[in-house]
Amino acid sequence: MYTYQAPKKTSAGRKAVIWIIAVLVLLVALDFGAKAFAENEAAAQIQKHGFPKKPSVAIAGFPFLTQVITRDFHQVTISSADIPEGPIKITRLTVVATQIKLNGSFNGGTTGPLHGTVVISLGEIGGFLQAAGPLASFLGGGNGGGLKIVAVGSNELKGSLNLVGGTVHSSATWRVTSAGPHEIDLRLVQSSGLPSQLLGPAQNIKIPLNSLPAGLRLTGKLSSSAGGIVAHVAARSLSFGS
Repeated sequence: MYTYQAPKKTSAGRKAVIWIIAVLVLLVALDFGAKAFAENEAAAQIQKHGFPKKPSVAIAGFPFLTQVITRDFHQVTISSADIPEGPIKITRLTVVATQIKLNGSFNGGTTGPLHGTVVISLGEIGGFLQAAGPLASFLGGGNGGGLKIVAVGSNELKGSLNLVGGTVHSSATWRVTSAGPHEIDLRLVQSSGLPSQLLGPAQNIKIPLNSLPAGLRLTGKLSSSAGGIVAHVAARSLSFGS
């Protein structure tokens, strides 16, 4: 009886396909491994530019190794949290850097423009007003004092005070504005039942941001929400490594 046998080249072709797939999987794994290593090294270098701890760095684009060969990266995202900034703490920072160029030794380089946002939570704002701001002497400092901060609209904050065991209620509404590259201002626009000794200090409260990491500066665009104050930041460039 005749028995059909598939041509040997079919088996060989299948083996070739499997081999190609295995090589591609290996190349992808190497690409992701190299990317993870580079992101960790970049974070260590960027930390030297004012970050209290190593930030998170994400390099965009695939494949990664082709970017290494050209020493030209299109975009890197830098993020960090809980950054001490004078009397206040930045809750979250996220910055995107573009046009990253590595030097010939691959141990340093420069970026083009950086842009992103910093977020200062409402809890941090309340803590600043009670512990280090101009209202601290009246509220007694610390996290007490009965002050509650909420967002009102897209660019205002409202503080509510409960005094004398909750029998006296006062409130103040501030508009969030920028006063230059390193300062956020809270300008009083409305108050109700605010004690006379607070009216003066509450008119214009300044939140200094004098040491933003990576040379970042406020751009003037700010907003408020349940998450806190969102301030847009930017820098012309950043040099890293050696």
